[in-house]
Amino acid sequence: MNTITGYTGLYGIVANPIKHSFSPMMHNTAFQYLGIDDVYLAFEVKKEDFSQFITSARILPIKGFNVSMPYKVDILPYLDELTPEAKLCHAVNTVKNINGKLIGHISDGIGFVKACQEKGWHLLQQKVVILGAGGACRAIVVALAQYVSEIIIYNRSQKEWVQELNQQLTCPITLKSLSDLESLKKDLQESYLLIQTTNVGMAPDEDECLIKDDTYLPEHLKVADIIYHPQQTKLLKMAQKRGLDFMNGEGMILYQGAESFKFWTNQEMPIEQVKKSLKME
Repeated sequence: MNTITGYTGLYGIVANPIKHSFSPMMHNTAFQYLGIDDVYLAFEVKKEDFSQFITSARILPIKGFNVSMPYKVDILPYLDELTPEAKLCHAVNTVKNINGKLIGHISDGIGFVKACQEKGWHLLQQKVVILGAGGACRAIVVALAQYVSEIIIYNRSQKEWVQELNQQLTCPITLKSLSDLESLKKDLQESYLLIQTTNVGMAPDEDECLIKDDTYLPEHLKVADIIYHPQQTKLLKMAQKRGLDFMNGEGMILYQGAESFKFWTNQEMPIEQVKKSLKME
């Protein structure tokens, strides 16, 4: 274990709630393994205290911090600069403090792509279907657009950001209604990858699934659900029953953390050591 001294730097994660997060274990394992004199803490901050947290982060100074729900969008007015990915996503999950200047980045989408690559999934020029159009979907779309040929999003409501991204990215993005099951089934037949980005499948909806039954999942399809608790949602159980290659959200969480770590330290996170610490092997 590292010894905390007067020179030890501070990182953290701000959200509400946040005590369940395994980000502190992830980053502290990496700091210790690499011999970096820094520590990482969880900051559970109420909405009415959030602006004071940002002031404190500048003053202390906290060298960098992750941002989780409900502050990924709320933090934007407090930042001095955004990376291109954060600008496209209109959201931030990673902040670096350079002499009081706060720079916002988003690593969720990059984390998802790296998890796919670790699985050996070949994304180049593939058609992808995504369920849900929330913040996680937008981050994944921005990252995937560099690789895939087409993205179809199925959602219950319209989202203006889809048209906005179509004007800024070369990969065509189409938004369709989740109620159009015939179109969904056809698109899945032609797709390489299905990504589930909603909360459906988490407590208290563990027995729910946006896919009607496993006949929607053709034998060539890869299936990803960004939920990691439970480890297997109803969708992933369907995929397993069909003999498909699938993954939950653990890899995305791991690699978005690794991307944040690199953004702060310019060093690669020691993935294997972190996996052992998180019991992901």
